[in-house]
Amino acid sequence: MQVLALALGSEDRDFEDLRERTFEAAWSQVGASYYDASFGGLDWDAVGERYRAKLPQAASMDEVRALISEMIYQLGDSHLALISSDYDPQELIKPWAGGAAGVDACYAGSRIVFYRLDPEGAAYRAGLRDGDVLLEIDGIKVKAFKRSLEKTGQPKHVLNYSLITALLSRLRTEAGDKVDLLVRSPDGKKRSLTVVQERYQGRETEPLGRLGRMPLALEASILENGAGFLRFNLWFPAVMPEVRAFMAELPADAPGLVIDLRGNPGGMMVMAGGLAGLLLEEQATLGRTTLRSGHMNVVGFPQRRTFHGKVAILVDETSVSTSEVFAIGMQELGRARVFGQPTPGAALPSVFFALPNGDSLQIALGDFKTPQGVSLEARGVIPDEIVTISPVDLSSGKDSVLIAALNWIHQTN
Repeated sequence: MQVLALALGSEDRDFEDLRERTFEAAWSQVGASYYDASFGGLDWDAVGERYRAKLPQAASMDEVRALISEMIYQLGDSHLALISSDYDPQELIKPWAGGAAGVDACYAGSRIVFYRLDPEGAAYRAGLRDGDVLLEIDGIKVKAFKRSLEKTGQPKHVLNYSLITALLSRLRTEAGDKVDLLVRSPDGKKRSLTVVQERYQGRETEPLGRLGRMPLALEASILENGAGFLRFNLWFPAVMPEVRAFMAELPADAPGLVIDLRGNPGGMMVMAGGLAGLLLEEQATLGRTTLRSGHMNVVGFPQRRTFHGKVAILVDETSVSTSEVFAIGMQELGRARVFGQPTPGAALPSVFFALPNGDSLQIALGDFKTPQGVSLEARGVIPDEIVTISPVDLSSGKDSVLIAALNWIHQTN
């Protein structure tokens, strides 16, 4: 019994040491790295003392995590997050490994609905159709996925985006991988089907920093009514030559241009200024990222040939980061009208720091504000025209967001 007591005492001391080192690392890292040196008017030393006094009451690492999370949320910045080491991101968000199913997804209210199905893709051949509502994937209910994401400590305003990203990632892994789906048709009937992924045949991005290769999609066309249509899935330099070529060919008297940013999670923020420069008559700032020391502006410099007609931008819950910066900047400058659903508001640059217990601490390094001084974080882009998404419309080939944008473009002033 005496030996057992000594062993437990040693474990207790080890836990207490790890508990203290983890807390101190989190508190000091926020103090050294958080972009607002004034901490929003809080005395960060006093905050640390207050929560440090509560530390001895934390009897488990989960309680330590809860204490640290409560402490950092005192700053009122939702882009601060503690990511538990018990969370394996690949269990939820699968890395892309060259597979493709030819499908995308969006929200219709609280439901996740498939759309943009490639009629020659694996998902379509398996029986999936536009407008089908996702209920389960690989035997896991959508609600269960969301509960798992909530446990990661992610800010609430990005959960819907992360949920779609996690679910779609399972349809974009390796060629030959099978994915079991349970869906409900717009008529209310449930169906089970299995999608066997194919090898992705399109373009890929070049590796950038810690990001590996990713599928790169771009669609540029002149619609039947004469308006231009531009959609790309990432703000990466590889798309710009084609974007510039398309804009150069777009007739000056075209009734308008639709830029579809639904499903675009961002990329290089400087590219927002590059595209804006093809649409602006005068130099303009789309917004500013304020860092702990200094700032960075996103600026649109007018190009030799710019398009001066109407511009409609389409967004939804999966339009993130640079897509939000571009959309709200053009909106506030009065150069574009935005259609769709509100975006998450996740445009801050951030980094992850390792903590002694193996957890990660995400800290925002800057605060992005619009031309009118509005903070984009957690607010997102509010469309000028919020458009309802209907599974029935999608199943009949109607894109209500695009239709609303085109109706506006063709209105006579």
